Parts: sequence; C-alpha cells; structure tokens
Amino acid sequence: MRTVKQLLKIGEVARQAGTTVRTVRFYLEEGLIEHIDRSDGGFYLFEPEVVDKVKFIRKLKELGMSLKEIKSLYDIRKQQKTGDEAYKLVLEKLKKQHQLAQRKAEEYMQLKKEIEDAMKLVNECAGCRKKPNRKNCTACEVLKEWDVLPSPFGAIL
Repeated sequence: MRTVKQLLKIGEVARQAGTTVRTVRFYLEEGLIEHIDRSDGGFYLFEPEVVDKVKFIRKLKELGMSLKEIKSLYDIRKQQKTGDEAYKLVLEKLKKQHQLAQRKAEEYMQLKKEIEDAMKLVNECAGCRKKPNRKNCTACEVLKEWDVLPSPFGAIL
C-alpha cells in the first residue's frame, strides 16, 4: 500500500509531465486520468504513473488525435469483458495512430529539406546591397539559377 508521501499533488504531476495544472485538472475532469485519494487539505493525490499517462496523452494530441479519441482508447479497457476483447480494439486504434505518426514524420522530413534549401538560398544573399523586396529579389541573378524556389523562401519573398 502506498503512503501519502509517495502520492503526487496535481502541481507535481503537472511539473513532472511538463504541462500546466489546468491541463492536468482538465484531463481529470474529462476522465482521462484518475486521482487515487485526497489529502487532508482536499488536494487531489495521484499515483506517480499518472505522469506517464499525461505525457502520453500530450504526445497523442501533438499527433493530431482529439481528446475524444484518446478517451475512447482508454475507455476500451474499462468497457471490455476480457483482455482479449480489449487488445484487439486498442491495437486497431494504435495502428491508426502509428500510420498518422508515420505520415507526419514524412511531412516533417519534407519540411526540413525545404527549410535547408531555403537556408542555402538565403545564405547566397550575404553581401547583397539592394533593398530586399519582391521586385529586387525576383530580378536577382542568384534566384534565376534556381529552377524552383524552396517554398519557405517563396513564401517570404
């Protein structure tokens, strides 16, 4: 049995998870996390494992998963009669999130390359004495050497 000293207050959960008390409280209100007890002063007390759960929820949100989808993932375990029934549904949802993560990783790699290309191009502007504006830049000999401008550069041109 855990002692009260081993349990975490909401502020400590937030700090360890790298988020705000408001976020932790919202997750608690939405049923994404549960408190284990309350202190004599009425503070929510959490098991240390809740920190990992909060971190994982935030990662899923960063991938674009809604809180409703995340909650349904956790609710599956509560609603199924057996682990066998739950695992099939959880696995299906996790596979979808894996595909989404893969797609986002590919998009970020493409964006990274575009930014690197834009950096190369901008680096060639060193020493330019003209005012940076669309008219002067589009007439620049350096830009004419590029068949296609990197999208980040084209966006700021």
